[in-house]
Amino acid sequence: MFFISDVHHGLASIKNIPDTKEPVVILGDLINWIDYRTGQGIAEDVFGKEIVIKLVQLRKDHNFKDRRKLWSSMFEENPDLIQEKLEIAIYRQYKEVFNALKKFEVWIIPGNVDSVDMIKETMTSNVNYVDGKVLEYKNLKIGFAGGGVPTPINARGEISEESFSLKLNKLGHVDIICTHAPPFVSELITDVITNKEEQGWSSLKDYILEKEPRFSIFGDVHQPQASRWRLGHTECMNVGYFRANSNYLELTSLLQ
Repeated sequence: MFFISDVHHGLASIKNIPDTKEPVVILGDLINWIDYRTGQGIAEDVFGKEIVIKLVQLRKDHNFKDRRKLWSSMFEENPDLIQEKLEIAIYRQYKEVFNALKKFEVWIIPGNVDSVDMIKETMTSNVNYVDGKVLEYKNLKIGFAGGGVPTPINARGEISEESFSLKLNKLGHVDIICTHAPPFVSELITDVITNKEEQGWSSLKDYILEKEPRFSIFGDVHQPQASRWRLGHTECMNVGYFRANSNYLELTSLLQ
């Protein structure tokens, strides 16, 4: 079994997944709104490079107020046409990602940029949508709780802390808890590029300390201060920014 996160339409990276019959578990964020390294993505395709440069800088500055104003201004002239262009671009990216994954057995949960409805509409027959489920694999109970932490950006895949906590606690005791975002631990949620704390789940931290799973596996923070952290009895691991570095975590490496 291989764990990856933050695919962000990284079709070239998908080609680097080992040819395996083992499941590939994707911990959210399949599409690419903006690659903050290059500006590439849906926003650039629809709005152009100049706007994206401004959006990237405001995001890096955590200036969410001005970012919301700029985003709203981009819809003023012809909101219906802009929304149609966005929807077309999103559908295209989902279809391209799922097409690139066709030879694998895929288990998936949504991330903060994902649309659950669009995932379900575009995913191919080899994909198992596992959000909110507990599955057994090689005598391990693996729980899945997807969704993004609420932020001022208000991205499509964000859910409330209360909704996430409810989903999480319905899973009960598991050996491995899989989420998109990390538990709220400063070292795990701090991005070393922006030198700012990004999003993390307080309820996941509480769950880990109470239920004591062997492993907590997640992504979301692209350049974390710490990619591994011991929280009580649980080993917490960020599997990496897959679009950028093709990183994956192999289950057997955890069990050796």
